[in-house]
Parts: sequence; C-alpha cells; structure tokens
Amino acid sequence: MYAAYGTRMARRGLHQFDRVRQIALALRRSWLGLTRGVTFAEDVDLSMSTTFVNRTRGAISIGQSTAIALHCIVSSVRDDGSTAPVRIGSRCFIGAGSLILPGVTIGDGTVVAAGSVVSRDLPSDCIASGNPARIVRRGIDAGYLGRMPDAWMNQRLMQVTEALREGKVGRRSAATKAD
Repeated sequence: MYAAYGTRMARRGLHQFDRVRQIALALRRSWLGLTRGVTFAEDVDLSMSTTFVNRTRGAISIGQSTAIALHCIVSSVRDDGSTAPVRIGSRCFIGAGSLILPGVTIGDGTVVAAGSVVSRDLPSDCIASGNPARIVRRGIDAGYLGRMPDAWMNQRLMQVTEALREGKVGRRSAATKAD
C-alpha cells in the first residue's frame, strides 16, 4: 500500500503533522488559561479531548513535564457548587479516561492508570489505579511526561519481537539490533 507513495512518505507517516499538533495544543492551552483560568507549565502535553470543569481562575494547576491522555476530566467544582483546587505535580502521567475530582493534589512523578477515579491526594513517585484510585506501587522514578526510565528499551524489544514474528529479519540480526 505504501509502495505507491514511495519510501519517503512511508517513513514520515503521521509525524508530518507534529508541527500542526503543537500549534493546536499551544492555542488550546492559551484558550483554557484565558477562559477557564487553568494554569499550565511550559511543556505540558495535553490531549485535545481533555475536559476541565472550573469556576475560579487558578483552581486547576498542572506542573511541568506532565502528560494528560485522552478523554480525561479534571474538575474543581464540588456538588454544592463550591470550588476546591486541583494540583497536578511535575513529571506526571494521567491515563486515558481518568477522572480527577475536586480538592485532589497529585504529587510529582505520579502515574495514574487509565480509567482511574482520583478522589484523594496521591503522594509523589507512585503508581495509582482503580475506582477509587489506590496506590499499587511506591518509589518509582518517573521521567519526562511520566515515562519510566527503561520505557525506550521495552519499546525497542517489542519492535524486534514483531520483526521476528513477521520474518522481516533473522534471529541473529535481531539480536544484534537489540544491543
């Protein structure tokens, strides 16, 4: 299928739209800051489908090098209409479909699993999942955008395994590429 487009197009893929995505995200962060009063650090990676429910300027703040995935809801408005601040620390990752309830503080380097409902404060350097979110591991070392230090190695091993399965490379050359 890609041969008709040539090898150059096949290599570029969706990365050709990275600049457009970055501009759209910058506009969205600016709009959320101006209209909703959400405070972002410089390099927050935000999904376009994330929803912020906020009535007071500055009630929601998100730290540096944090990523928020698809369809998340971050709310600072309680049932009675009052506002409780939500703070998300630096180097965090909020998984897809997560719900962050009012008054919650998420510490630096915390990973929230997909579909979790965070109703209580989470400490720094942990992984939390479930409804309500519970800590499943402590003492992690999350890096930029909440990534684990060896995430690149796992990704590379998955690529080599897939290439072996499809027969694109022999076992000897795949072992050499994994090093």
